[in-house]
Amino acid sequence: FKTIFFPSEPFCWDDYLKETSSVAAPPSCFKQSQAPPSNDFKAGMKLEARDPRNSNSVCIATVMGMVGTRLRLRLDGSDNTNDFWRLVDSSEIQPIGTCERSGDMLQPPLGMKRDGHLTPE
Repeated sequence: FKTIFFPSEPFCWDDYLKETSSVAAPPSCFKQSQAPPSNDFKAGMKLEARDPRNSNSVCIATVMGMVGTRLRLRLDGSDNTNDFWRLVDSSEIQPIGTCERSGDMLQPPLGMKRDGHLTPE
């Protein structure tokens, strides 16, 4: 069997960088804000999101859950096998109505036609 090692002290970046003769990437390399954004989303909220399987497609999505500044999203009409995560400040999520205002095409949820009616099964 395999022995699991639990360090007695927390990980120390300074020690690691010194031991590996490495240099840390400076904060200027990162696009993220140094202070995390606030997360005012709640489960059940709707938004527009880029389809992770087709980045040219914008769909209606529902916030299914949250962990810190990350949102677990589900494209409407889909199931939990296709849930995906986005940061709250991602450019891949937008408020409802963004596509309409910008003239982009919003994909209807699976099982619905563009006119908002359910498709026959």
